[in-house]
Parts: sequence; C-alpha cells; structure tokens
Amino acid sequence: MPLRLNLYLFPCLAVMSSCAGANHLLKARAVRLSSFFEQATQAVDTRGELPFQRIWVSTDQQVLREGKEARNIYIAPVSLEYLRPPKKAVTRQEVRWGLQREEQWIAWKLREEFAAALFHSPRPRYRLVKEPGIGTLTLKLAITELNPTSANANAALTLMKVAVTPLVSLGRWFTSGNIAIEGKLIIHSSSQVFFQFADNEADKITFFNARDFLPYGHAEHSMRDWAEQFEQMTRQQSGLELKDSSAITLKLH
Repeated sequence: MPLRLNLYLFPCLAVMSSCAGANHLLKARAVRLSSFFEQATQAVDTRGELPFQRIWVSTDQQVLREGKEARNIYIAPVSLEYLRPPKKAVTRQEVRWGLQREEQWIAWKLREEFAAALFHSPRPRYRLVKEPGIGTLTLKLAITELNPTSANANAALTLMKVAVTPLVSLGRWFTSGNIAIEGKLIIHSSSQVFFQFADNEADKITFFNARDFLPYGHAEHSMRDWAEQFEQMTRQQSGLELKDSSAITLKLH
C-alpha cells in the first residue's frame, strides 16, 4: 500500500501507513548515515513507505515558513567527500584489476538527473536556477556508497542459470552493486536546513537485464528514480500518492 501525503507544506509528512509489503523485504537496507546528514539521530525511518529510507524535517516554524515561501531551487555540485571505499570483496578485486569506479561521472550524472526532473516537471513548485539567491532553496547531494555491478561475474552467472539451474541467481548477492546518497535542502538566506533525506539502492532482481552487464547501469536507473521521486515530493498538491521504487524489474534496459 503506497503512502498518501498531504504536501500543502512541503515536505510536512502528515500520514505514515503501517503497511510493509514484499517490496520492502527485498529492497536494499539503509546504510549508516554520514556526517553530511545533520541531525542524524533525529532521522525518521520510513520503513519503505517513502521513496527515501530516512528523512528529517525541521520543526522550526520560521524555517518552515521560509521554505514554503521559496520559489527557486539551486542544485549544488554533488559531494564525494563522504564516499566510502568499496565494501564487497568482488568489487575490491575488480577495482584492483583496473575497473574504474567513475565517481566523478556518477556525481555529475546525479546532479543532471535531479536538474532534468525539476526542469521537466509538469507542475513545477520551484524554478531551477543556476546560482542561489533570495527566495532560493539549495539542494545539496552527497554520494556515500558506490559499488559497481560485477558485469563479468553476472555474465558467468547468466550462462550458469541457462545451462544449470535458476538457483544460481542466489549468487547475485556477491555480484550486485549499490549506490547510496544523502541530500538536504538549505534556505539560502539563512543557511538553515529545511529537509534531509537518505536512501540506498541495490541492483534490481531480474532474470536477464542489460543493466546486469554494465558496471553502473543499475546506479543510473536508481539516480533517475530518485530525481523523479524528489520532484514529485516538491509539488504543493494535496493527496499526492508516493511510493518507493520496486526491487524487481522485468524491463530489459
């Protein structure tokens, strides 16, 4: 059951459903918050009911008022300062063998996806600007984990699934990648944090998908999902229905 929100004052999250379906059980688990995420101890675990696993909203009425009145949004360059080393043995070995981690490109791509989602919004809440100023919210993003999909190992697993047994798919735990991000909206005029979020996404479960053979194919898809979901959350619209992305896909691209 997706969560219904009253978004009259973005992002005051009014109602949290107690439903937790199979999708939540299959999704990547939340990762440790970095020091980029302020008020980490006050973060709310949404338990798979929102597009982002953890959120925090200011309770300061002045900050909420300024956030509501803002009409522009600026997206700052994505930070890699909080990026952790690869955590899976397969990934670490492939990096030693020469696999490029592509942090800079992924950071650029993440910013571009958020900008595109806001720019192409059918009913934009904010006007995307090239630099912050009066009446502007600044969106800061940080990548905290980036583990590429093991394309070579997935190719071997795919052959084994066809020739041996689909149970070989269990090996995907060792070959799948993940990307984790944190974000916060800051009121430019006062430098006060308005809203914060964090999420972690792993490779979607598939029998066969072209993204399984690209080191960052799944990460690109996750970044696009996040951008679209964030844009939806910004809309000043009552009763907008939001839900987390699926952990399973039948799409080939």
